[in-house]
Amino acid sequence: MNKVIPARSDMQGAVTVPLPLLLLPGTACDERLYAPMLARLGVAVAIVVEMTGADTTAGLAAKILDEAPERFSLLGFSLGGIVALEMLAQAPERIARLALIDTTSRPDPTDNAEGRRAAVAKARTSVDSFIADSWSDLVAPTNAGDADLRDLITAMARDTGADSLASQAEIAINRADGRPRLAGINVPTLILAGEAEQVCSLEAHCEIAEAVPGARFFTIPNAGHFAPLENPAAVARHVRDWLDWTDINQAIPADDQGAIMSDTETNPKSKGAPFLRNEENVLQVERRDYPDLAPTGRPRSQSMDGFDDIYTDIVDYIIRCTHKIWDERDIGLIYTHYTHNCVLYGTTGNIYNREDVVRDTIQRLVSFPERRGMGTQVIWNGNDKDGFYTSHLVTGSGRHTQYGHLGQPTGRPFVSRTIADCMIHRNMIYREWVVADQMAIIKQLGLDPNHFAARTAKTKFDAGLISLDIGENRRFLGQTRPAEKPDLSHAHNDIEVQTIEMLHEVFVKRMFGKIAEVYAPTAQYHGPLMKELYGVAAIVHQHLGLIGSLPDASYEIQHVASNPSEEGGTKVAVRWVMEGHHLGYGILGELGDPTGKRVQVMGMSHYHWKDGKIVDEWNVYDELSLLVQVKLGQLAEAA
Repeated sequence: MNKVIPARSDMQGAVTVPLPLLLLPGTACDERLYAPMLARLGVAVAIVVEMTGADTTAGLAAKILDEAPERFSLLGFSLGGIVALEMLAQAPERIARLALIDTTSRPDPTDNAEGRRAAVAKARTSVDSFIADSWSDLVAPTNAGDADLRDLITAMARDTGADSLASQAEIAINRADGRPRLAGINVPTLILAGEAEQVCSLEAHCEIAEAVPGARFFTIPNAGHFAPLENPAAVARHVRDWLDWTDINQAIPADDQGAIMSDTETNPKSKGAPFLRNEENVLQVERRDYPDLAPTGRPRSQSMDGFDDIYTDIVDYIIRCTHKIWDERDIGLIYTHYTHNCVLYGTTGNIYNREDVVRDTIQRLVSFPERRGMGTQVIWNGNDKDGFYTSHLVTGSGRHTQYGHLGQPTGRPFVSRTIADCMIHRNMIYREWVVADQMAIIKQLGLDPNHFAARTAKTKFDAGLISLDIGENRRFLGQTRPAEKPDLSHAHNDIEVQTIEMLHEVFVKRMFGKIAEVYAPTAQYHGPLMKELYGVAAIVHQHLGLIGSLPDASYEIQHVASNPSEEGGTKVAVRWVMEGHHLGYGILGELGDPTGKRVQVMGMSHYHWKDGKIVDEWNVYDELSLLVQVKLGQLAEAA
């Protein structure tokens, strides 16, 4: 099983040898179980073990250890997870990480033995029946009709053979109770289970997660027992993050091949185990001053292949390069931080190349030479291989002291919020969405929003742009009701699922009472026009008022990301779009009486979940953009 892998150098000149990933399939499974997941991971060394050659858990664990590399990361599915726990008990020093998928640490109930042996006896006549008889328990209801999935799982059982199925059944029947050992596990541990898991109960997974210090548990949407095959993309995302949790690859400095170099910290929950999870060691913005967010001499806490050496993690990248471009006026960094064909989506227009990004940045700084943009939060996901996605909340302040895109200087100060979502690969932003609260600036400067919106609309109209009414939007199809369930494909974990479900209830189903269920009584709302509101009633009014102005509006989520917060709980970023018609009255008072004009709202929100409740919401959309769209529609109608 040993395999020699070419070494690679890291940013400090050390030689890094990737640890192998050892994968243990479950009953009636082979390497095909993991193929879709591995295709998404690009792991340097992945070894799928044959679950044969012994009739006891201890015997199979010893056999695998005898053939395994000296040190490795270990992932087990179902029966493979049971054996993985036994391997960790026999040789804890050899296992760097542990991932358990759709498995249990409980002993097999006594009354299971007869059923297991009867199933094996039947399999000796027809292996296909081994899967067919239990199919409804093996996959989620949404996947029960997937013929290709059923054929694949059946083929694995057929190729495993009745003799191996019999020995695997005995291993399951005679396994020890693994629960007393869980508290002693001191390696980074990931636990995954399909949300519709029927074979190994979700309660059993929770039991493992609560007992193993520092363990993290996620359910996989649209999956049952065979999560690696039912939703391999979601499983791969969590496994990739797990592989990045710790810097435990063997790192040997170039000038000392005999030493082991490690940047590990100790997680107090993990009894001294090295624990460098990306989300815990990547910088967080809220509690740090700028020099700490753009540090000198800090080693990299995250793999940043292809990024400039100065950046130690993705938050450092966003905060530092934004500060240098906008505050230090190193505008030319745009040439090395944006692709030539980047697309920047704004609330009143889009930019489709790097040169126009440079020009737009210069023009905005001309009007506000004292502008400062203070990073408030960066919520992110991704990695340096597939690309990063960041959602960056900025609080901007300054004075209007120069003639520019807002006309004669007023000398007045302003404060506004902006959220910018970026897609980044190898140091380059190639797509960006920016929602800036321009209406807040216009009002604080004492300018007339209607005049400015009309001028902007006329410029767009003269350029041939009009807003065409599309009629019925995506909220309804004919006379059907709004969708009962949300699309959860954007979610990476349970808290993101919970956020999407909450937003669907409020903005799609118009169940505003949901806010009282999920927001803390003292929740704070940080909204457009720099509103700072407190309590559930005020938050309900704000969201009800937005829908009131656009009562037929659809609501679509475009992206979700989340990170555990140093302040406790989790912060979630959501990018969303609303599309409807100005048919009512609400909080968008500048729109005046209903005009019937089509309006699209691009918005971004950050939520802080703590102790099961939302304690803070930052909501950014631009009322000026809506006013411009109404004016543009009126110009088109009058033409």
